[in-house]
Amino acid sequence: MRSEFVQTASLKVHLLHAGRQGAEPVILLHGFPQTSHMWRHQIPALAERYDVYAPDTRGFGDTEKPRVRLSRDILARDVIELIDALGFERAALVGHDWGGIIASAAALHFPERVTSLALIDTLVSVWIPWGIHGYWFKCEPEAERFWEKHHRDFIRSVFGGEAPAYGGPPESPWAGMPDDTTQSRAVRQVDPGRHWTPEDVAHYEEKFAHPDVWFHAIEYYRHCLPFHIERTDPQASGGRRFEFLSNPRVAEMWNHPGGIFQHPDFQHYMVFAPEDRHRQYPGRAFYLFSPFLVPQAFENGLPPDDYIPAGNLYAESFGHHFPDLRTRGAQCGHFIPEEDPQRTTELLLAFLAGEI
Repeated sequence: MRSEFVQTASLKVHLLHAGRQGAEPVILLHGFPQTSHMWRHQIPALAERYDVYAPDTRGFGDTEKPRVRLSRDILARDVIELIDALGFERAALVGHDWGGIIASAAALHFPERVTSLALIDTLVSVWIPWGIHGYWFKCEPEAERFWEKHHRDFIRSVFGGEAPAYGGPPESPWAGMPDDTTQSRAVRQVDPGRHWTPEDVAHYEEKFAHPDVWFHAIEYYRHCLPFHIERTDPQASGGRRFEFLSNPRVAEMWNHPGGIFQHPDFQHYMVFAPEDRHRQYPGRAFYLFSPFLVPQAFENGLPPDDYIPAGNLYAESFGHHFPDLRTRGAQCGHFIPEEDPQRTTELLLAFLAGEI
């Protein structure tokens, strides 16, 4: 793997690059709070068949960090501008977590530029209630103060297995969770000592230890994911209307006297991309998911191949946006490419080759 920098129309992007010259380009987009380093297990195998690029997304790793207000549209255009700068007409996109949100936005808005789309434990247009960090990030200045104080503690806790040096709600969404929540059950599946070496932890700790990174982390969640409640309305376009929740209103939910779980609006699956609810990506799409995001699929163990998520607004968004969808489950925690690298790599190779 080679570490390279590419200047796009808007951004100086750092990426890892390996692969066959002239082969189909594949772009791997990492999640939060990671960098392109998260793809270290997949890049060598994919590079035997493809021309592989794993960028650090805007504001993370060694990519440029301009302090501007962000949107999903800006992040999606970053991907298209990277494809342009690399000299390709089209590329396959693979995204985990936030990388999947960005990849799906790029595919929905620029389908002619995306040969195929692989998503790993991510979201498209609807947030999950048990992902309570999505609410916490909208609290200002609480989130800013937390990162200034606990940025190293957070990385060491998530990837290094150290006990959190901070509390749960309302201080943070990552500690002191009730044992019966979906988030706490998913977190308990992660074994940091097995999946991340001290060198991996040191990498993430170093790359996350900068105020400009915290700024962008907050921007991603605070402004790129504007929460809306979707309501049925026969008089509205498409039979539904969207009620916008301002960041102060979401912060009020987080700081509810009885806790966010007791707030009456917590029952809703928040739509963060109402402008895209009608859009579909017509190409081949793949979704690899864990019990964290689709817990109902694992009630009897690993779900069958091509299980189509259903039962709530989030789960049904995949079939809605991707008519040519195939799926697989992974019996591990949320960080699938690092927690189950072999399954991730095998499935990506099979999907990209058209074998599933």
